[in-house]
Amino acid sequence: GQQFAKFDTTFHYPRTLSLVSAGTVVSDTADGDFRVTRRVADVPVRLLGFNLGQYQCKESSRDGFTAEVCANKELEDALRPRAQQVPMDLQTQMPGRSARRAMNQSSGDSVVLAPPPTRSPVERLSQIALEVDEATVFFRSKFGDPPLKRIEVTPVPGRFGQGFPGMLYLPTVNYLEPVGMVGGNTPAQQSYFRDLLIAHEVAHQWWGNIVASGSYHHEWIMEALANYSAILYLESSMGPKSVELALDTYRKALFQLGQDGATAESEGPVVQGRRLENSNNPAASIAVIYGKGTWILHMLRRRMGDENFLKMLGELRRRYQWQTVDTETLRALSSEFLPKGSADPKLETFFDTWVYGTGVPALKLNFSVKGKPGAYKLTGTLTQSDVPEEFSVAVPVEIQTGNGKRVVQLVRTGSEAAPFTVNVTAPNAKAVLDPAWSILRR
Repeated sequence: GQQFAKFDTTFHYPRTLSLVSAGTVVSDTADGDFRVTRRVADVPVRLLGFNLGQYQCKESSRDGFTAEVCANKELEDALRPRAQQVPMDLQTQMPGRSARRAMNQSSGDSVVLAPPPTRSPVERLSQIALEVDEATVFFRSKFGDPPLKRIEVTPVPGRFGQGFPGMLYLPTVNYLEPVGMVGGNTPAQQSYFRDLLIAHEVAHQWWGNIVASGSYHHEWIMEALANYSAILYLESSMGPKSVELALDTYRKALFQLGQDGATAESEGPVVQGRRLENSNNPAASIAVIYGKGTWILHMLRRRMGDENFLKMLGELRRRYQWQTVDTETLRALSSEFLPKGSADPKLETFFDTWVYGTGVPALKLNFSVKGKPGAYKLTGTLTQSDVPEEFSVAVPVEIQTGNGKRVVQLVRTGSEAAPFTVNVTAPNAKAVLDPAWSILRR
């Protein structure tokens, strides 16, 4: 099984290829057309990864830690630009550069445009090395040192990545300009999610490779921790809007409809794990495990506050390193870092609602201000829909009192409209529904 163990591995491979793997090189010799390389992992790990290819690599070191990033010397065929056949009437509307690319080939009412120049994966080596290095520095400052003092980064075809101990696999598209990538509509958004993926895989050095999950029911914890750690890293350089971009993207993915008209989120709770994969809604497992899992951690952060949330993550690494954790372990540890006097002090209701259950409410806020100077009252109601009658969450409502002060009123939803009343100082007071993105909602 996937127990922590020391790996002593000998590789035999064609000498024309480069081997990349985790662990210290103990010996490296030639044997005819093959090379024989022995590597030994310095600490116990659960998985040992390797890669073979024709690579160009760049190495950087900082504070006793080294990252080597390797790229394919040539672009894989599936990503090579192709010539395009364009109708003649559209071609004549194209601006200079596109029009000048038109080749002297036509088939009646169309022309063939030459493909754009092929980009080399090695062009982004320095940038990826910098991103890996900076993400590692950030995570080390929050969670301590990673298991191995060296990380190797290599490409794999497709659009997915993986983070093994000392070994990251990045999709080849991450080595290219962010054109046509999933995760955003604009180049800036696509670039953001490309960088998020890199930081996500780096974060797996801690979440999955130091602290691990015991079964598929609890794999959501490692993916959500890696993803939210990556979000924290990008927030440190890009600001809070970067958090909102990720959360909004994941929220929308939860409402993708399957063939039967049901949303991805309704396919099952996060603890269902891989069993969320189904033919009705193939996107459900990713949307729930990664997206809803990320939202669960974000909502915990809002309950704890930033300082306590980071302390909780640091304690999770220290207390459970080289061990497996489950969902109840996370609930019990998280409850230790709630502010004193918090409602739901053991987080049992929170986990029943968001982790073990399904449902995302649509919330509607109504309010009015009445009274006279010195005696104004803001009266409002909060109504939920699109969830079962028994569904209930405590929703933060920010009251802007009219004199510059802001107070937060927690309003618990239910099957009926939930009323609330707050004393305010001016008739222009307002109530704002959850401005800090504390609750997952439609």
